[in-house]
Amino acid sequence: MLLETVAALATAAMAVQAAEPATSGTWSTLAGSTGSLCIHSILLPDNQLMCIERPHTKPVESPSLYPWLNPNTKGTTATVVQLDTQKGEISFQPAPVKYNAFCAGHSQGADGIIHVIGGDHSASTTLMDASSNWPMQNKTDAGTFLYDGIAKIRTFDPKTKTWDESKDMTTGRWYPTVVTMGEGSVFIASGSLKNLDFNDLTATNNPTYEFFPQRYQPAIRSQILDWAYPHNLYPIAYQLPQGKIFMMVSNRTMLIDASKDPGPAGQENNYEEVASVPAMDHQPWIYPNTPTSFLLPLKESENWKVTVVLCGGVLISAKDASSDCISLTPEIPGAKWTPLPNMPHARLMPDAAVLPDGTILLTNGAGWGQAGGNAGDCQFASAPVFPTDLYNPTTNSWTTVGTSTIPRLYHSGVVLLQDGSVITTGSEMQNYLDFWGTPDAKGVGTEMVNVTRGVKQQCWPSVSDNLPLGAGCTDPYEYRIEHFKPAYLSGTRPVIVAAGLDGSKMTYGSTVGVQLSASGAAIASVSLARYTTTTHSTNTDQRLIVPSVLFANSTYVVFKIPPNGNIAPPGNYHLFALSKDGTPSVAVRVLLGDGAVTAVAVPTSGSTVPVATTTGTKSAASVGLSAGVVLAGLIGLAAALSI
Repeated sequence: MLLETVAALATAAMAVQAAEPATSGTWSTLAGSTGSLCIHSILLPDNQLMCIERPHTKPVESPSLYPWLNPNTKGTTATVVQLDTQKGEISFQPAPVKYNAFCAGHSQGADGIIHVIGGDHSASTTLMDASSNWPMQNKTDAGTFLYDGIAKIRTFDPKTKTWDESKDMTTGRWYPTVVTMGEGSVFIASGSLKNLDFNDLTATNNPTYEFFPQRYQPAIRSQILDWAYPHNLYPIAYQLPQGKIFMMVSNRTMLIDASKDPGPAGQENNYEEVASVPAMDHQPWIYPNTPTSFLLPLKESENWKVTVVLCGGVLISAKDASSDCISLTPEIPGAKWTPLPNMPHARLMPDAAVLPDGTILLTNGAGWGQAGGNAGDCQFASAPVFPTDLYNPTTNSWTTVGTSTIPRLYHSGVVLLQDGSVITTGSEMQNYLDFWGTPDAKGVGTEMVNVTRGVKQQCWPSVSDNLPLGAGCTDPYEYRIEHFKPAYLSGTRPVIVAAGLDGSKMTYGSTVGVQLSASGAAIASVSLARYTTTTHSTNTDQRLIVPSVLFANSTYVVFKIPPNGNIAPPGNYHLFALSKDGTPSVAVRVLLGDGAVTAVAVPTSGSTVPVATTTGTKSAASVGLSAGVVLAGLIGLAAALSI
């Protein structure tokens, strides 16, 4: 009897051990090419990704012998990539843009349209045209030539795969930040007038912001942006739940009231400055000492409290990357920046993905240096960081959950996909060993203008060498995508019934019902992850919304959409259902936006099938619930009540 009891206990212990969730995910490389280097990575519906790159130019040294011009697109600098993570492969189609979008800012629009704003001056995509002066407008080959796009407002329609490049800003902006606001208009901040000119910084400074559609002054001059230059490119900015725009520049933080007229030209009566980052061994929290930032999940149970987190960057005491993370709850009066636990791995130029279970994945980046450079010609960072770290806000702790294999240095990105997995993209510094010799070699100086470019190795053949073009050189451009499956995907998934739901609209303030399949895991929560656009470790779109579940059983869940677009800016979202273990369903796409507020009844014992009702009102920034969602909800409720 004793032996039987011991055996039973051992079996039970083994079962418990087997049931413990995995802690590490798995990395794999998808077969195929993105076509264009993903300096800018923009998620589109139907598992598609837009990639935008800079025109490839040849380096100063031996330009005639350097072969690494884009062989995939014959000069096109934008592609739409089809992702098939089930088959482990990708393919691409060119999506030509005529006005140079390199180093633009971007955001998802209210109707699913993509905004790509600002960029760079005109350029040939095949070779440096020394026969003409900039902006080389005499070159008319539209297939291989990009016109000046530094002041352009472009929109891309994912349905038709077409660009509208007919609109302009009031000024040129290279490295601007773009934010979709709660009512659907666009906030555009900073950006240089013409790259960076260290010999004359005043000629490039553009310490202004504006709106699209335009409002107030043509461009509003910001004294904080002006104070911070040249550390004011790609400032960190988000729409806040209470309506203001959060913007952090260098180490200063401001809240902008976009609904308030700033006053006559030269005045700025629409903002308040809040907490500054305390003194610490950290360079300004902005390019070229690039950290990343993200919002912790916004939860209805916490009254939509918002917390901004910054991680990584560069130390002051050395050129080494920083492992620091700091956070601020900017809508709480008197809030201060406070430290979080350090990342397990220090990173310059890290990228963050907020996962559907509310944890945050940190990947990519360099171990020392600064952001910046031009593939093949100059670069300022090395020591790629391969381990992948996961932050859990609930436990306020970090875990290392995997190791990637592809270096992701300057011009990389990370994107959450519909199935809850993650991809990494880009990097045009894959020839870092050509410059630095070893991954750990370091340049001197602490400011970009003074940083040594590195001792370039002798990979450049001379004409007399009779060697193949580029012999000994490394292709700097990375066209591969690496795919990460978090540990939560090892569990049994809930299943959302997508029929009539995928692509539907949901209104702010509406109570919605969604049908589930009884064959999937039991549901414990839902989350809404906004479609993202990312470049230069900057992703203003990324946020996770966690509404409270009002009812759930094996076939039906009811929850309420946030009351306005300040909490959940309008546009496309992944709707995930999650099990009690945090395993997400495959998401369905829903569009949040303006419209009549609707409601399904919350089931109770003895309920009858409800009819969706319209209150006759609209939320402050709202979208109507589509018939497809209502139908799916009613079908699900009928199934729920029949159990």
